[in-house]
Amino acid sequence: MMKDLVPGNLEPHFVNISPRTVLCLSGPDRLRFLNGQVTQDVHLASRGQAVYSCILNAKGQLDAVCHIREHGDSYLIDAPIELRESLQARLDRYIIADDVELTDESDKWVVSHLLCSNPPGCHDALFWTTKRLASTGFDLFSRSAFSMEDVKETTLESYEMARTLQGIPKWGAELTVGLLPPEAGLEKDAISYTKGCYVGQEVISRIKHAGKVNRHLVKLFVPADTTPPCPLYHEGAEAGEVTTVIPNPSEGEAHAYALGFRRRKFNEINVFDLPAGNGSWLSRAARIRNDDESKP
Repeated sequence: MMKDLVPGNLEPHFVNISPRTVLCLSGPDRLRFLNGQVTQDVHLASRGQAVYSCILNAKGQLDAVCHIREHGDSYLIDAPIELRESLQARLDRYIIADDVELTDESDKWVVSHLLCSNPPGCHDALFWTTKRLASTGFDLFSRSAFSMEDVKETTLESYEMARTLQGIPKWGAELTVGLLPPEAGLEKDAISYTKGCYVGQEVISRIKHAGKVNRHLVKLFVPADTTPPCPLYHEGAEAGEVTTVIPNPSEGEAHAYALGFRRRKFNEINVFDLPAGNGSWLSRAARIRNDDESKP
């Protein structure tokens, strides 16, 4: 089961990723208002496609991440459940003279993600094309949990393994309030540099032109008993942090797969020391994992 969503498995699978924060934004000014709040071009969000986006503060730092899609005369915005209160408050704060209404529908929807190449033949759910993992799939919104004929349901543990193997950051682990989106590689899918002004846009544009941030998201091999968050060291200097660790799917392996951040000063360093917990060091215990590596 742990390998269900790993790249290379072509069988369709779906996973229930609920509970999720789900906000409904309606009103005639909804497009203009939302486009001024998020990093992605909301024009790309349609009745058939959802877009991934960041919501920032004026300093260009993360307040939230979300997926946006059209639903009738509204936008449905889904985000991690931990953001249920803060996301609504953040958006409400900027509604001044805008003719929009923002309501919390989190308790009304079950959100699942289907990994397959063809539109689902499911009549019990609404669906939108989106990419939560490395491959394009579909978000399914339904009023209750359901099963799909000829499609295997997998676990959140398998989903977590897939996103860690593929280097996809998660809210609460790699993605936190105050992070600069390019540090986690979010500019690839979640930021438009041509859409115009939004909160935090000036800072993001400066980062793009400078071409550098203080740290970058990396994939790692670490000892199997590593507990995140855990600092990375090089020659006694703190060089980064381990943020996610998952078990190795191959039984008996001493190393686990991980995600973390490497500081820019150490961009040429690929092996790191970890604290042993008793004042000593585990020398060269963590190593940067390349995209095509499956073993440490």
